[in-house]
Amino acid sequence: MLSKKEELLTNAAKIINEEGIQKLTMQYLAEKSGITKGGVLYHFDSKEILLLNMNKMVIEQFEGKINKYKSKLSGAYQFTRAYALATIDYLDDTENVLLPSVFISSLEDGKSIELWESVSEHWIKLFNQDKGNPDKILELRLICDGIWFSIMYSYVDIFKERMEKIVLHYCDLMERDVI
Repeated sequence: MLSKKEELLTNAAKIINEEGIQKLTMQYLAEKSGITKGGVLYHFDSKEILLLNMNKMVIEQFEGKINKYKSKLSGAYQFTRAYALATIDYLDDTENVLLPSVFISSLEDGKSIELWESVSEHWIKLFNQDKGNPDKILELRLICDGIWFSIMYSYVDIFKERMEKIVLHYCDLMERDVI
């Protein structure tokens, strides 16, 4: 069950995805969430703070998925495979709208851009620490980026099974370090 704060962040992401970021106002979010504008402002003093918190929440959720997978993996390329497996989780997630919507929102807010730059730098370090062929790591990252693109533009259903199959195949090859 989502807290009121998480519910507001999720509703904000849905507004961005379905109607565009220009439609996201504190008043409209309140209406869509069935509370007063004061209720929204109780949790978020401004739209910028709302956007930053959306970005933080989604990053925490994604990194939680990465860490869950990584703790179960052995063999080579552990971070890369965990990142890929966490990515394909979003193909079955009914709330998969969150991450792409947050990517869009981050472009509207300087602090969110800084947050993503910092997280991206951290992930690059973790990818670089994975033992193995850096070109193969990049290939799987680019495949995952393609999945995010397909989620963002709502054509997951067309390729979902094939995307999962490709990612799982790469992960299997990487685990056995035969790639």
